Amino acid sequence: MKTLLITLLLLTMTSQAMNAFEPPRMHPTDRFIVTLFTDIWQDTPDQMELKTIQRGISINALQDMPLWRTNFSIAAGLGFTSHNLYSDHFYLFNTYENRFDFYPIPYSYEKNKISLNYMEVPVQLRYRTRDLNRTFRIYAGMKAGYLVNAHTKYVGKMTFSGPGGIQFLNDDEAGETTTMERTTKIKTHKLRNINNLRVGLSAMVGYRSVNLYIYYPITNIFDDNHAEDMRPITLGFSFILF
Repeated sequence: MKTLLITLLLLTMTSQAMNAFEPPRMHPTDRFIVTLFTDIWQDTPDQMELKTIQRGISINALQDMPLWRTNFSIAAGLGFTSHNLYSDHFYLFNTYENRFDFYPIPYSYEKNKISLNYMEVPVQLRYRTRDLNRTFRIYAGMKAGYLVNAHTKYVGKMTFSGPGGIQFLNDDEAGETTTMERTTKIKTHKLRNINNLRVGLSAMVGYRSVNLYIYYPITNIFDDNHAEDMRPITLGFSFILF
């Protein structure tokens, strides 16, 4: 009996000593992240030229769930991402081919872009150190998104003529019609030949509140046109607000 009591006492003391060295459970953090990025588009149509910086923004709110007493956690939530593709090609509807596609702009222009906006569900596996003031982190995950808005915006010269357009008369006596250019702004919604759903891989590496961000879609952005192989490699900086 005495031996049993001594054994139980030793086990209790050993357990308490081990618990004293066991790291505490991590607190949830990194729950609101804003990312500013640019897209590097791959496999663009022939002769399409893009701006060097393709400005975009992503805003994510996530619930961080630490895994036991480790340095790992899982996070999931909701996000919004806006991509802007600046190029020298219109995204127009071709009535002969019954599809939207990219076509070269024959006029001088100030701005031309297509904007793609997604609501997303990000999921991440996270690793980070425990020093909240000097946290080093590596996050990897996936994002599934649904296209909630797609539109084009063009500012520049445009030719108007013929039925449904604006006709300008020559000054000659015959009064013949001709085409003329004028500066205009055009914004087009309800675009087609764009997939509503997309899935991609994401990663984030950083120190303290500033992190390097990368994203690559594994599904096609465009569908059944000359841009169906186009995919952007997204590079940017993520800022953790809290």
